[in-house]
Amino acid sequence: MITAFLAFFQALPALMNGFTAFTSKYFDVKLKMYTARIGGDVTAAKAMLLAEVQNNQTKVGWLQAIASNPVLLFIVLGFAMPYIIFEWKCIVYDIVWMHGTTSTDPIKGQLADWANIILSGIFVTSAGIGAVHAWINRK
Repeated sequence: MITAFLAFFQALPALMNGFTAFTSKYFDVKLKMYTARIGGDVTAAKAMLLAEVQNNQTKVGWLQAIASNPVLLFIVLGFAMPYIIFEWKCIVYDIVWMHGTTSTDPIKGQLADWANIILSGIFVTSAGIGAVHAWINRK
């Protein structure tokens, strides 16, 4: 057990180097995809990617603020739990357990609109908006 633990610590620098190489290659590939999408402007594509990264970091900070505040966490859970329960009923009960022999009525009307707004506010990043601003404000 101890030798496995020590072997892991010896392999840790190699694992970190591999992770760094992977993230670097991933950024390069994503940069090439953005460059091809916008017509070959590398500077604008890099700005778009950096804006996306900054927006994702802002989203992570927002989620950390919610997680550290019990009142905000209760509010988010209060709005999200009904939809989560509905989704689990549709998937687990209707499809998995009952093998598709039952069906749940879909969410309609204003409640469906609210569900879209709440879930988008919780989970969707504004990377697209940041990318558009970077493209418009390029020099």
